[in-house]
Amino acid sequence: MTSMHWSETSLIIVGAIFVLLAMGLPVAVALGLVGVAASFLFVGHPGIIAYVAWDLSNSFIMSAIPLFIFMGQVMLRSGVSSRLYSGSGALLGRTRGGLLQTNIVACGLFATVSGSSVATAATVGSMAIPEMERLRYDERLSLGSIAAGGTLGILIPPSSAFIIYGVIAEQSIGELFIAGILPGLLLMLMFMGYIWLRVVLSPGLAPPADVPAGRERIRLVLAMWPIFVVMFVVLAGIYLGIMTPSEAAAIGSLLSLIFAALFRRLTLPVLVDCLMSAVRTTSMLLFIMVGAGILGGTMGMLRIPESLAAWVLGLEVQPFAILLSIYLMYLVLGCFIDTVSMIVISVPFVLPVVTGLGYDPIWFGVVMVVLVEMALITPPVGLNVYTIQGLRPGKPIGDVFRGALPFLAVMVVALGMLTLFPAIATWLPATMR
Repeated sequence: MTSMHWSETSLIIVGAIFVLLAMGLPVAVALGLVGVAASFLFVGHPGIIAYVAWDLSNSFIMSAIPLFIFMGQVMLRSGVSSRLYSGSGALLGRTRGGLLQTNIVACGLFATVSGSSVATAATVGSMAIPEMERLRYDERLSLGSIAAGGTLGILIPPSSAFIIYGVIAEQSIGELFIAGILPGLLLMLMFMGYIWLRVVLSPGLAPPADVPAGRERIRLVLAMWPIFVVMFVVLAGIYLGIMTPSEAAAIGSLLSLIFAALFRRLTLPVLVDCLMSAVRTTSMLLFIMVGAGILGGTMGMLRIPESLAAWVLGLEVQPFAILLSIYLMYLVLGCFIDTVSMIVISVPFVLPVVTGLGYDPIWFGVVMVVLVEMALITPPVGLNVYTIQGLRPGKPIGDVFRGALPFLAVMVVALGMLTLFPAIATWLPATMR
C-alpha cells in the first residue's frame, strides 16, 4: 500500500470521478474505473473487486427494485392513475386551491406504488396540466405544485432511493420504508398548507374547479380503492414483519396484475412494456451500484471513510455545525449530479461521520432522501423540472423553476423540523423492533 496520506488519496479519487463525469462517461463506468484504478495504484492488487460485484448483483434485497418498478408500471397502465387523479379531484376540488391540492395528494398516493419521483411527476402532470390550463390556473404555481409533489415519489414508500441507501449503509430496508411515512405525510401537508395560504391571499391564482356532486362524487372517490389495497398490503406486511420488502414487492406486483386483469387492461403488449421498463431501470441502477461497490470496497481497504470520520470528529466544531455543512454539500451537489449518483458517491464518505456524531443511520437515510428530493427541483439539473417541461414543449423552462422555488423553501423548513425533532422519522420504525 502506498504511503500517501489518506486525504491526498481521497482528493485524487474524488477528483478523478468528477473529471470522468465531466467528460460525459456514465456514472457506473466512472465509479467502476476509478475504483479499479485506485485499487491497483494505491493497494497494489484488485482486492475484493470481484467479490463486491458478485455480492451486489446477487443481493436478494435488490430484487425488490425491479418488482416495485414493475408494480408501478402495471398500476399506471391499468388505469389506476386516472382513477386516482379523478378521485382526488372529487375529494379536494372544493378546497382552497382545488386542483393544486389535488396534484399534491395524487402525487403522494401515486408515490405508494411508483417508487419514482420522475414517474410520479410525469403521470400526475400529464393529467393535471391540460385541466389547469383550461381553468386558467396560475401557471407557475400549477407547475411548481406538480414538480414538488412529484418529489414525494422517493420519500413515501416504496422507494428505490431507500433501497439503494439501505444496501450501501447496511440498514434495514423495511425500517427505512416505514421511517419515510410520517415525513412524507408531513411534507405533503406542508405543501398543501403553502398552497392554501397562497390562494387565500390571492384567490385569482386558482379559480374554482368543476367538482361533481352527490353520488358521482362518491363513486369517483371510491374508485381509488385498488391503490389503497396495494398500499395497505405492502406497508402493513413490512411493518408487521410478515413480509420482507422483496416479498412485499412480489405480492404488490401480483395484486397489480390482478387489478389490471379486472379492468381489462392486461394485454400482452402492456405486459411486455412493463417488463422492459423494469429491466431497463433495474439494469441502470444495478450497474451504478456495482460501480459504487467497487469504489467503496477500494476506499474501505484504504481506510478512507474511517480516517475521514476520525478527522472530522477530532475538530473543535459543534456536531450541529458539521451536520449543517453536510446539508450544504448535498444542496450544492444536487445542482450538478443526479439523485442516484449523489447517494452512491456520498454515503461511504458521509455516513461514518454522521454515525460518529451520534445520529441514527435510519434518521439520516430519511434526511438524505429529503435532500435528494430538493435536488430534483433545483437548477440546473432538476430532473422533475425537466420532466414537467417535457409535457409543455416550446414554453420557457424558467416558469417551472420559478414555480418550484417556493416549494423548495417549504422543504427547507421540513428538513429543519426533521433535524430538530428526529422522532418524526425514528418513532414508527422503533415500534417494529
